[in-house]
Amino acid sequence: MKNKKEMKSIKFNKYSIPYLIFLIVLGLNRRLILGFIIVVIHEFIHYLMARSLGFKGFCIEILPIGASIKLKDLDEATVREDILISISGPVGNFILAFISKVILLKYTNDVLQLFYEYNLVLGAFNLFPAFPLDGGRVLRDLLRKKFLYKKANEIALRISMILGYSLLILSTFSMFCDISNITLVLIAIFILIMSKKERERIVYVIMGYTIRKKEKLTKRGYIENKSISVYYKLNLLELLDFIDKTHYHIFTILDDNMNIIKTLGEEEIINLLKNDGNISLEELCKNEQKN
Repeated sequence: MKNKKEMKSIKFNKYSIPYLIFLIVLGLNRRLILGFIIVVIHEFIHYLMARSLGFKGFCIEILPIGASIKLKDLDEATVREDILISISGPVGNFILAFISKVILLKYTNDVLQLFYEYNLVLGAFNLFPAFPLDGGRVLRDLLRKKFLYKKANEIALRISMILGYSLLILSTFSMFCDISNITLVLIAIFILIMSKKERERIVYVIMGYTIRKKEKLTKRGYIENKSISVYYKLNLLELLDFIDKTHYHIFTILDDNMNIIKTLGEEEIINLLKNDGNISLEELCKNEQKN
């Protein structure tokens, strides 16, 4: 059970305000309000699932294509926990759409019809395997069953970028026939921006793993080790490719003749990156010989 100090806040992404103003100018006030309410419900479902799994504290960020709930220490979640949290939002939308449809079979109502359609669209759209949508997280989680976190994230980001560019090209061409597709263009651009930010964030996530492992060690009194032999021509950032959050990694540096030059722990790698930048292991060993 995660025992974390709870935090609560709501903030607007810097791209949200211009986009909201743009929608209001187009006269989408009523639909916009209903859509916003459904998005908040979607994120609240994520929050309820996270709370049921023991996570506390959240920040809701209002995005141009919806909203995103950021849970404290969500990066510590297991693959199963992250999938459950990610998929809960779309599943909740589908359940609400089903309930709305059942009611609509007996009672006709324009607002309820919109509520049904919006939930159906939002649930399906969030399963799109691109960041920052739920489908992007689920895709990464499924890849993590086979690859380490950094590799899984890189593959998921590559797919996200391809889908973003594909959507941008298709929606740009379709604009010549239907001006309403400007929304799809903006969504495609936002997916590309968020995918780029996610790529920049990954190094700090892995560094965070190492910091939290120290806390686990002092709390539990032990942590599982994983020993990996690496070639001395690699650099420090490349070593991060081999790090996962379940083990403490000890790297044995080997030369061309398979002789041991040096060993490095995760903590040393983080400190070296902070102080010396992304130097090669060969350069690191030469510097130490000089000193």
